[in-house]
Amino acid sequence: MAETRNFNALNLTTIPFDEQACVFENRFILAGDLDDTKPPRDLTHDPSMLPFLTTPYPFKIQFAMAHLCLSGSMRVRLNLNEYELHRNSLLIVTPGSIGQCLELSPDCRIILVALSSDYVITESNSEGALIVRKFLAQQSILQLTDTQTAEILALYRALYDKLRRPDFRFKDDVLKGYLQVLYSEICQLMAPHVEQQDARQGSRKKQIFDRFVAELRQHCTMERSIQFYADRLCLTPKYLSQVVYAVSGRHAGEWIRDYVILEAKALLKSGQYTIQQVSDMLNFANQSFFGVYFKKTVGCSPTAYKEM
Repeated sequence: MAETRNFNALNLTTIPFDEQACVFENRFILAGDLDDTKPPRDLTHDPSMLPFLTTPYPFKIQFAMAHLCLSGSMRVRLNLNEYELHRNSLLIVTPGSIGQCLELSPDCRIILVALSSDYVITESNSEGALIVRKFLAQQSILQLTDTQTAEILALYRALYDKLRRPDFRFKDDVLKGYLQVLYSEICQLMAPHVEQQDARQGSRKKQIFDRFVAELRQHCTMERSIQFYADRLCLTPKYLSQVVYAVSGRHAGEWIRDYVILEAKALLKSGQYTIQQVSDMLNFANQSFFGVYFKKTVGCSPTAYKEM
């Protein structure tokens, strides 16, 4: 249902930041340890960060976000996959992703850039747009060199200085310009990885599996049958099931179930919807059927999970 797209558990205005952060019209945030002459904050003891670091529940993220790790480590779960950030790791999160912070080291130093989903970066270069899509279909972390990290930081700091100037009149134009430059830089950094992926992923089975996951992410709130995804890929359900198991070691039904349950958990924990509404948003026939489906996988009822 279209309502699911409006789920707003974690929006741009709920991100914790201090007085040094650069915020522009609630559409853009640049925050973190940009000043390397100061000791990094211990985010594990920052009260404003605790709701995001200690919760055992996932968030539905309604904006684009990039975390650049300068030191320490950070472990996150994003759309069922776990990632660990270290020095020079750039984690890219697209709107609609479901994420959860699992662990953060006391010496972790992070630069955060967040951009509202309605702020459009023009994809004038079709090659660059294809590179970004191919890269993010496979992974979410881009590992940089010291030189590449320094170049990204230089752009961040230049943009930060412009947006923090109270007398500067053309902040919107400057922001758009710098974001285009950053986007092009990231396209350039992703390109070699995409070329390597293309060389490795010549197998038809891997391509089918990647397309299955892409379809699943888009349609899991409405469709739970293998037949639907097989039809989308112009395959038989039996062949799709065989391919998914051969590539991933897991059955297609397990992938579908896990994506549905992940969405359900985020909706339940948002505090914005009743169990009946969540059941409707995930296209279950009724609340009872949703409850059975949820309990069979999670081990408790939706009501018990919501109240944990």
